[in-house]
Amino acid sequence: MSYRETFPLSASVGDVFAALIEPATLTTWLAEHVRVEPRKGGSYKFWGRDVLWASAEDQVDGEILELDAPHSLVIAWRWQGHPCRVSFDLEANGPATNLSIAQEFQTFDPGPTGPGPDMAGSHWRIAIGNLASVLAGRSAALRPDYLACAAPGRQLVELEIEIEAPPERVFQALLDPAQVRIWMQAEAPHVDINQSTYSFGWTRGEAAEPVGPVRLLELVPNRLLVHDWQWTGEVEGVVRWELQPTATGTRLRLLHSRSADVTHALGWSDALFSIRALVEGGLG
Repeated sequence: MSYRETFPLSASVGDVFAALIEPATLTTWLAEHVRVEPRKGGSYKFWGRDVLWASAEDQVDGEILELDAPHSLVIAWRWQGHPCRVSFDLEANGPATNLSIAQEFQTFDPGPTGPGPDMAGSHWRIAIGNLASVLAGRSAALRPDYLACAAPGRQLVELEIEIEAPPERVFQALLDPAQVRIWMQAEAPHVDINQSTYSFGWTRGEAAEPVGPVRLLELVPNRLLVHDWQWTGEVEGVVRWELQPTATGTRLRLLHSRSADVTHALGWSDALFSIRALVEGGLG
């Protein structure tokens, strides 16, 4: 099983490669802590509150398998006990760079007990979203605190991201099914304010049980969207989207209450980055 994706970055190949191997830069976008020895056979470890299932150094393992500066980097990474091979390939696109990431799993354990290609995709989209911000001279856009989300009794995911667009535009992305389909990768989203329906169109099992959001609970145009969250075997939760105007656009804040699954923080962080890319990119 594998994950592959290419990211366009507005920086030179040299600058992007440096961001992949320089510890002082890596801690601004990849992880709270890193240990990197930039040579073949050298250590390549990253851990902290912002790395799912890897809050402490003894939970991770990593080694540089190949290093061809500034064109490619290949590492071995053990994630939640599962050995992976991750490659980073850089290609110039004029003054910019296309960064391709491939993560190959030697074992595969889907769901909350272990990572797989879908979770890898979310992890790297969050990380590269932060890298893009850092390369643009800004702070990391969103670094989820998985350790806090997993604290006993907490059951709350709390995240926020700054978007350079007015609240009206961001709110439109939350309500328009065509745009929900893009940022949530949902095949058949359905939104009907009059019927209090808000759904990603997800179902599970032979009975096609609706899961994810189903009911719209509260709506204040351009300020607030609240819906339920239903999943097999989980207590019903509530998800709040709060929009606050800022000097540069909108602060989009998400709160998922009664959430006992830390992977919700991973998925919602990925969604927030996708919303930002959609809105700031002028798509939809």
